[in-house]
Amino acid sequence: MNTNKRHHSRITLLLILGSFLAARLCFWLLPNQFEMWDAKAIDQLFVIRSSASCFQPLYNSTIIHVDITDTSLKRLKTFYLDRSHYARVIKNLTEMNVSAQMYDFIFAARTDRVEDRLLIKATKDAANVYFGMAFNLGEQEVSIDRLIKGGAEDFPDLEKTGWHVFVDGNPNGFYQGTDPLVTYPELASVSRGLGFLNLKTDPDGVNRRIPLLVKYKEALFPSFALRSICDYLNVPPEKIIVKPGKSITLEDAKKPGGSSGRNIVIPIDQHGNILVNFIGPWGRMKHYNFADIFYASDDKIEMEMWGDELAGKIVLVSEVTTGAADIGPVPTDPHFLSSGIHASVLHTILQDSFLTDLSGMQELILEGILLIILLVLPLRISSLNFILGTMCIAATYIGVAGVSFLYFNLIFPIVRPLLIITFTSIVIVIYRFIKEERDHHFIHSTFGRYLSKEVVDELLNSPQGLEMSGESRQVTFLVSDLRGFTSISDRLSPHDVIQILNHYFERMVEIIARYQGTVDELQGDGILVFFGAPLSAKDDPERAIACAVEMQSTMPEINKFLRQKNLPQLSMGIGINTGEVVVGNIGSEKRTKYGAVGTPINTTYRIESHTVGGQVLISHGTYEKISVKLKVRETFQVQFKGIDHPVALYDVTGIEGKYSVFLPEVQTKALKHLKRPLMVSCFPLEGKEVSEKSIQGQITRLDVSEAEVLLQGEIQVRSNLKLIIHTDTAQHLSEIYAKVVMVESSEGRPHQSKVRVKFTSLPQDTRTYIREKLGNIAH
Repeated sequence: MNTNKRHHSRITLLLILGSFLAARLCFWLLPNQFEMWDAKAIDQLFVIRSSASCFQPLYNSTIIHVDITDTSLKRLKTFYLDRSHYARVIKNLTEMNVSAQMYDFIFAARTDRVEDRLLIKATKDAANVYFGMAFNLGEQEVSIDRLIKGGAEDFPDLEKTGWHVFVDGNPNGFYQGTDPLVTYPELASVSRGLGFLNLKTDPDGVNRRIPLLVKYKEALFPSFALRSICDYLNVPPEKIIVKPGKSITLEDAKKPGGSSGRNIVIPIDQHGNILVNFIGPWGRMKHYNFADIFYASDDKIEMEMWGDELAGKIVLVSEVTTGAADIGPVPTDPHFLSSGIHASVLHTILQDSFLTDLSGMQELILEGILLIILLVLPLRISSLNFILGTMCIAATYIGVAGVSFLYFNLIFPIVRPLLIITFTSIVIVIYRFIKEERDHHFIHSTFGRYLSKEVVDELLNSPQGLEMSGESRQVTFLVSDLRGFTSISDRLSPHDVIQILNHYFERMVEIIARYQGTVDELQGDGILVFFGAPLSAKDDPERAIACAVEMQSTMPEINKFLRQKNLPQLSMGIGINTGEVVVGNIGSEKRTKYGAVGTPINTTYRIESHTVGGQVLISHGTYEKISVKLKVRETFQVQFKGIDHPVALYDVTGIEGKYSVFLPEVQTKALKHLKRPLMVSCFPLEGKEVSEKSIQGQITRLDVSEAEVLLQGEIQVRSNLKLIIHTDTAQHLSEIYAKVVMVESSEGRPHQSKVRVKFTSLPQDTRTYIREKLGNIAH
């Protein structure tokens, strides 16, 4: 991974970790607010489950309600119930063979002696009646003095109600009970047991969990629901194991009539609370009218029918009249009676359908997985796709949380992961915006003048296109150069030189941009172009050749413009090569430039140096990567310095396929024989350096673009020469630049060679002189 990517990855990682810490900080600074948002999000899952029949949990009809309603009072012709009414209902339910009778009341004081006696007798005969009790609950350890002041000595049987169970851990986190309020002793002593009715609401007032055990003195006191369900399942206190903050285990629990038992593990928090799995609103449970049960004993047949229906049931008796105080919100119902909460606890335990929160470590692992996903996304996709991606992640997470709740009773945190996703989206988008604006400026300043608008836009929209810090890639290079322009410029005014170059470059750069090339350098009269950097494509070599052919095809148009301005004509050579190089920003902190480093660039310059005006030469490395047919005038081999084998070059005049561009056909003119040869001095060129030693020769045949020269020495094909023609009249002519295109040994004349040269630079005065010579021959 290069430096730029590593830097980008580090910043992205820091931003995502910052988002994670910010989300955690929100929960730490404002726990009530954010935890309640999380709870309300879970409440919506309860609502979805209870409102859709396909998700509703099965209702265990063992648990039923007997409700004291306004209708009950009207049918009983009373404004309130005395204890004789309760006594008769207890007696009737006993005869109906119910398993347990749970009265959501605290009969704290004696009233009428006769009525009390009836209630005590009915309770004693039933032997399955449970009454309520209550504490003031706190989370701190309470001193013994305060417990005594609370009036415990007034209730001698209170200690018998407490449980001495096996506690595996420290129960000091359980709620501490003080100031107990219990059913009066005579009635409590004949009941099956007492359980506390206390509920603990969340900070937003919603009942979501209730304590199952409360610590009072040295004993643990069970809740109303836990007290009755343990008897129903035949689990005595000695078979109960309490692990504070983890679970309450009911060992060997058996339903009435069951032959084998099983352990029921009830998850609890550090306060001993169970998270209640509400099956739906109040109306979802089975309800009967108190008055129906009361009057059932008036008819023996009806009594038998009631017995058939209610035998083995757990019955909760509570008041639901208008103005009943024990009503509050739960996740599934804004108006839910407390007896319904106790029934929901019974249902949760009987069905073994406990809700489970993720542990702190599990939440951390889950958030870690989210962080990894959020880290990978922005490194690989654009900002818009990242936003869409985070939205998909959030939706997927909510979906997973929903499925986990609806099908597996597993509660995932909602708000904090969504906060992490939201914070990450915001900071990453802001960072990407700032980075992309900076990159846009860089791309425009680096490439805007030399690339087409389409290529620049592609660079700006492509995360890969912005990688400028250095990488190895295959690039096709195009080098063009004006033949003999240095000598031409020496004879022109600065204004004319700039005018020629500006017009030439304007047309060339326009063509290069159309073929999506990158102009890396405009150096003197030469151009260096990349195809494959900074953006690469499969057809880079083909585009480079098509571009070169079109550049050469445009030269007649440029020369026409120059003729109109009375300026010298130009000819251009182009070399093309393909190879592996390193590309990226090169320079110092104050000045950088996008460039390339590698041998293939030098090779391209060497190839170009072997061209003549109007020629496009390509290397074998480029030729073998072309998938379409090329039109090649000739193939030849040259020897480059530093390379121990000949290099094949192809003289390309066109390319077929998608681009289909060709150079105009050039008719080869026969050279005219000079009756009287022209004496000439030839100076070989090494690069840009002209040799001080000359080779004397004679021009024997001639045309305005080529000549045949008989040299008094040997010269290599493709050599560059400076020619000075010696006239008979001592007229001083400007030098000619030419390239040797063919060499023949002169028969019978050792150390002589006959060469054919093609003029690469022909000054106007020399051109005029040659035309005059040719004109004289014609006449």
